[in-house]
Amino acid sequence: MRSVECGVRNRPELGAVVFDMDGVLADTEPLHGECFIRAFEQLGVHADLEHYRQAVTLGGSTVRDYYLSLGGDPCDWDALKAIKDPMLEELVAEKGVLMPGVVDLLRALKSEGIPVAVATSARRKTMSIILNRFGLWDFFDAFITKDNVEHEKPDPAVFLLAARKLGVDPARCVVVEDSPRGVAAAERAGMKCLACPNPSTADGDFSGATLVVASLEDVDVQTLRGLFTS
Repeated sequence: MRSVECGVRNRPELGAVVFDMDGVLADTEPLHGECFIRAFEQLGVHADLEHYRQAVTLGGSTVRDYYLSLGGDPCDWDALKAIKDPMLEELVAEKGVLMPGVVDLLRALKSEGIPVAVATSARRKTMSIILNRFGLWDFFDAFITKDNVEHEKPDPAVFLLAARKLGVDPARCVVVEDSPRGVAAAERAGMKCLACPNPSTADGDFSGATLVVASLEDVDVQTLRGLFTS
């Protein structure tokens, strides 16, 4: 009995929550795809939106590698970003919506004093467009983007850096993700992962997640704490 009690006492507890951005905070995955495809076309590279989804949203390819695989010129990459950014800002303003339940969950975490970070494979510029649009900055204690790490997801670097910035052991962190490669990154970081697939990612493999939910409307702080009891 003593060994069981000791094991319960030593089990990690929820210390912080790390949110992916696109598809978790806001329904922006399809908007990114649309903007990149349009930007590719302006530079003479044809791409199919479904192929992009399979390669980038669900697959392990970065957008840059995907662009190069289609014959894009690496020297045009900065020009492509300059074309894409204003498109995204316009589309987010026009079509962007928050994911159901996310603001209520963020408010609950803030009220309980649980540290929260954004950790995204998007650039800081892209993150700013989305957080500005929805007024989400004040919910977060740390902001990690692809500009801060050498490797993108499924590499765990972005999540591990988030844990360091928050001062919390990775084993006490929960990642909220919508994509298979994000789930893989959380698993490699040694973190619990709550997966919430959306229409862009629903046919992906989420077997590595600690828990899969249909909507963040089904999640509260106790749900996140419960991930450490199984």
